[in-house]
Amino acid sequence: MKTLGILGSTRKGGNTEILLDVALQEAQHMGSSVSKIILRDKVIAPCDGCMGCAGTGECVIQDDMQEVYKEMREADGIIWASPVYFWSMSGPTKNALDRTYALLFPKLQQAGKIGGLILVAATRGCVSASNPFHMYFSYNHMFAAEFTMAWAREKGEIKKDATAVTTARMMVRQMDALFAAHLTYPEGFDRPLPNLVREKLGL
Repeated sequence: MKTLGILGSTRKGGNTEILLDVALQEAQHMGSSVSKIILRDKVIAPCDGCMGCAGTGECVIQDDMQEVYKEMREADGIIWASPVYFWSMSGPTKNALDRTYALLFPKLQQAGKIGGLILVAATRGCVSASNPFHMYFSYNHMFAAEFTMAWAREKGEIKKDATAVTTARMMVRQMDALFAAHLTYPEGFDRPLPNLVREKLGL
């Protein structure tokens, strides 16, 4: 199994990054090859809605997202990790997530991959921030583990939270078990359900 961690925190060595590193270390301990993409170090433009990817599955914007696409295509499991800003994911995370629209074409390029999620809030917002990711995993026909949510404010504070650290490790074990189960969507469901319906209705 190859596990990719995508870090959306703008704070170097912050609580979200600490938990992601715990998860990736656990994955490596279990025999997975791991890699980490740090979005704050990348130049990733917003999706401009040009729909140029719809026919090819390739985004026409040439920036650091091309490296992210390559890593995502090669990964078996993908862990998104973001701090919670105003009850949602961070800006860099949303930017990158939007740009994965290209991976919906010509067929779902992430189908069958295992999704993981780490969210860290100062006081609240983890559940509301998780909703777009759960929809994202579903729409892409990925199989998602239960997500890790934690609360911390000061840098490094999360290290004292044994529950958060253990949950991050257990999430990775669940991802590994899902991967080992060789789960697949039924044949013929290789595109998002709304797209299949529109085709059947000739819309």
